[in-house]
Amino acid sequence: MTIKTSVAIIGAGLAGLACARELQKNKIDFQIIEKSDSVGGRIKTDVIDGFTLDRGFQLYNPSYSEGMKLLNYEELDLQKFTRGIAIRDGKRLRLIEDPKSNFSSIFKTIKDFPGNPISHLALLKYFLTYLIQSDAQIAISKDISAKQALNDAGVKNSLYEELFRPFLAGVFLESELVTSRKFMDIVIKTFFKGTPSVPSAGMQQIPLQIASQIDKENFHFNSEVLKIENNTIYTDTQVFEAKKVVIATDYSITKKWIDLPIKKENSVTTWYFEGNKEIATVAKSKPILFVDATNSGPLVNAVVISNAAKSYAPEGKVLVSTSAIEDKTKTSVSDVLKHLSFLYGINTESFKLINKYEITNALPQMLAPFTTSNSNQLSENLFVAGDHRATSSIQGALLSGRNTATVVKVSLDA
Repeated sequence: MTIKTSVAIIGAGLAGLACARELQKNKIDFQIIEKSDSVGGRIKTDVIDGFTLDRGFQLYNPSYSEGMKLLNYEELDLQKFTRGIAIRDGKRLRLIEDPKSNFSSIFKTIKDFPGNPISHLALLKYFLTYLIQSDAQIAISKDISAKQALNDAGVKNSLYEELFRPFLAGVFLESELVTSRKFMDIVIKTFFKGTPSVPSAGMQQIPLQIASQIDKENFHFNSEVLKIENNTIYTDTQVFEAKKVVIATDYSITKKWIDLPIKKENSVTTWYFEGNKEIATVAKSKPILFVDATNSGPLVNAVVISNAAKSYAPEGKVLVSTSAIEDKTKTSVSDVLKHLSFLYGINTESFKLINKYEITNALPQMLAPFTTSNSNQLSENLFVAGDHRATSSIQGALLSGRNTATVVKVSLDA
């Protein structure tokens, strides 16, 4: 069977969905070809024994400009995490909270903040210099690694090692902070503007909500692309003839079809555990991210996710999320629990493993010098969308998808 269309979109992840939504808005016919049985790409959610498990620890920031255009936050029922970080520094637990969210915490935050007055002033100067810039200004600025940018600014020693390195390692999924300063600045700005959250029914509700705005007959699930030949796409079930082709798959899949620069993808492994009431009460039961300032174990971070979203666990039960990156992703469950015990200062031996997710292509690496927006048009009729064309984030995927649709429209109108 051959299906003719103006635009064929390969991939029903966020970029593909955002592209389709924009094409639909402009009354351009399209078909979405998806290998799996559902939308979302890397953003998928499972329900196991009543626990809601996102495939890899993921959060959504409601300050994302593209998300605000596409999503109904009230329907997502976003559950907020604490704007801050809990730092396990040996026997000491430092609680660093954003005073804008909890002014009563300001004195404790000042007391617990790593570093000295000189490094604190350096950090303030860095924020005042770079974080007031628009994303467009950041995009055209000179780029270096995040580590070099912070160290050059005077954010070093304990302030860097105990706060920025462990926190940003979990964001970038790499511990040396070789990631672009441009991306770091965008990330920090985003954290200042919005509160990281999850939809009450799981992160996959984000792509599902966008997909609900698209006509169902435009989707073709369980359809694997076998060959792309000019403007014809051959799958294991159908053939699509299109005027324009958009490849909106993960970077690792996209580069199989087109010639792209070699780019490493950072990996992450997430373990979900059924915890107990004791771990849920640490740090005053705040849904706050825990990190290890001493880097003494495999985990890059951990959080009692049911403290933020009670809907993620059956009533009366506790859900704990823990993640590791780089060479620590193959760590044993016993070593994960041992490190979790250190982070929270409690015994975790009885915790039950619910599931483990190994995400090998979690995040396209963004090394300096980094371009925050790559061209979406590769030839007259071939286009590419994805977070690897913008920033490695939900915002980047949505923006890239919309931008691609705009370029496709111009090409069709020419």
